[in-house]
Amino acid sequence: QEAEPVLHLTKRELKRQRKLRREEKQRELRDLQAAGLVQPPEPRLTLKNFIRVLGDQAYVDPSQMEQKVMEQVQARQRAHLERNEARKLTKEQKAEKLRKKYEEDTSKTGVHVALFYVKNLSHPYHRTKVDLNAQQYNITGGVVECQNPQVACV
Repeated sequence: QEAEPVLHLTKRELKRQRKLRREEKQRELRDLQAAGLVQPPEPRLTLKNFIRVLGDQAYVDPSQMEQKVMEQVQARQRAHLERNEARKLTKEQKAEKLRKKYEEDTSKTGVHVALFYVKNLSHPYHRTKVDLNAQQYNITGGVVECQNPQVACV
């Protein structure tokens, strides 16, 4: 079992390939429409262009045509919102994505460090609050308690 070598393309080459694929797909669709196998899409009407697109129909009954345009605009908006809703991650997927992000290798991105000086952390409520926040935000680290606050920790 020999693994096939992977061909890595530059950004420019990837862009070019994507462009060619999309052009080919559009060309095939146009050919099918010209042959009559696929219905061409109805014109994309907006309030700005409907008089130009519909021509004489728009002048005969502009109110009806405007209503038709508004229905089309709202249908596009609904379809957009439905696509977004379908693509939306569930709570479990979001949690999994966040967990993976925290577990990813930090050798490439670096590690962010924060240092906090708290005057008094002796009350159990405050200790619990700090601990819960650390767990919720997936923060790791330690606490150095000093009786004398002028001690330098390096």
